[in-house]
Amino acid sequence: MKKMYSWFGSALLLGVVVSMLFVSCEKDEDTETPEPTSAFFSAVINQNNKSITPSVNGYLAEPYDTCYSDVNGDHFSTGIRYYQASSGYYISSREVVSFELVNLFDTISLNKDSLFHAAMSAGTLPFYTPSLVFDSTYHTGIKISWRSSDGDYWTTANGSQSGNITIDTTTNTTVLGGLSSHQVYVHFDCTLYKEDGSAGSLGVTNAKGRFSLSNTCFY
Repeated sequence: MKKMYSWFGSALLLGVVVSMLFVSCEKDEDTETPEPTSAFFSAVINQNNKSITPSVNGYLAEPYDTCYSDVNGDHFSTGIRYYQASSGYYISSREVVSFELVNLFDTISLNKDSLFHAAMSAGTLPFYTPSLVFDSTYHTGIKISWRSSDGDYWTTANGSQSGNITIDTTTNTTVLGGLSSHQVYVHFDCTLYKEDGSAGSLGVTNAKGRFSLSNTCFY
């Protein structure tokens, strides 16, 4: 009986050792992180992976829009900013991103809300680069702004861009009788320039995000 228990114990010990050796020889693999199903932004900025998700790590989403009229017509801009709340129990970050449709305009008194949704339903949107067009009065496009961890402000509007913003999915999310809003899922590559006009740039690749823009004044 003692021999049987001794044999069983040895076999069990051998099985445990073999299992440990097998596990130790397995190759380390990256754990895939599911993409958020709601608002988010991710990109490789200056060769560093960046990711912001509202409701995670104290981050919030702040929509904004503005409109004005001049001798040329009615002008409208709308955007959303992802930023971290000023206080709370989370890892502090100074990084902020904003996605903004700049200078949508109407010169003939059309249904302006329809213009807003039509612009957001396009397959692609150009970047807003006012210094690179002949007449910026009627120049409409997307401006990406970024505040880096060191507190510097960057923008796509201060220099040339090699492509456009690609809209993968677009949805009119307006609730009947409520705020007019539109959600887009986009991807793009771009170059960020110092917002104050000083020298310097950051390369951005594999950028993507889900953004909801609103219209409270362009009717």
